[in-house]
Amino acid sequence: MNLNERLTEDMKAALKAGPAGKLRLETIRFLRAAIKNAEIEKHAPLSDDEILGIITKQVKQLRESLADFQRSNRQDLVEKTEAEIAILSEYLPKQLSA
Repeated sequence: MNLNERLTEDMKAALKAGPAGKLRLETIRFLRAAIKNAEIEKHAPLSDDEILGIITKQVKQLRESLADFQRSNRQDLVEKTEAEIAILSEYLPKQLSA
């Protein structure tokens, strides 16, 4: 199963989860929109490596936002952003430890 298919299946599972899967659903929809925009720009489907690049970019943006929210003492947004990062990180390859 490629990454795009996995995202679709996870989105369906989040829909079925109801209110408990709301944040997961929103995060996956946001990611799929970014992927779709990139596919439109490229005029072709993206490979798994290109999708991983988009996920990495999204995580980087969220981490920058997280730092801003922490400086502003916005604990509600800090928790939401940390959860979004955790969801997106599930799709990234595991990093090797030293």
